[in-house]
Amino acid sequence: MAQNTLWGGIDPEETGGAYRKTGPENSLTAARNIKVGTWHAYIAELLLNFYPEGLTATCVADNSLDSGKGRLTPEKANTRIKELRDRGLVDFVYDENTQLPIEAPTTEGNTGRLHKLTRQGYNEALSVHAQRIAGVGQ
Repeated sequence: MAQNTLWGGIDPEETGGAYRKTGPENSLTAARNIKVGTWHAYIAELLLNFYPEGLTATCVADNSLDSGKGRLTPEKANTRIKELRDRGLVDFVYDENTQLPIEAPTTEGNTGRLHKLTRQGYNEALSVHAQRIAGVGQ
């Protein structure tokens, strides 16, 4: 199983997600109990399929119905992606000329930033994918 290391690896069994400190107590309880590791692993594998072009959080959410884990909202997908970005596994896709993050259409009249795996994230995603295919941890 992938281990959550000092270098920010992916552990599909990890629990505890981000929460708003000023939110209600039930939100804090839910955040502590959510199994974020399965979503991190799912997102890493999905981004692996779209490497190096990347996806928006809305695209990640739209594809989550096929995960068998339920559906991520675009907001929750963005939160899980940010957690991966904070670990150095995901980054924005940058325009070569302007060095600004590239955006792509999401919903009508809206855009979102494209996210892709970093080199470390790519390697982690390969490991997660190989372990899932081999049935490790299931």
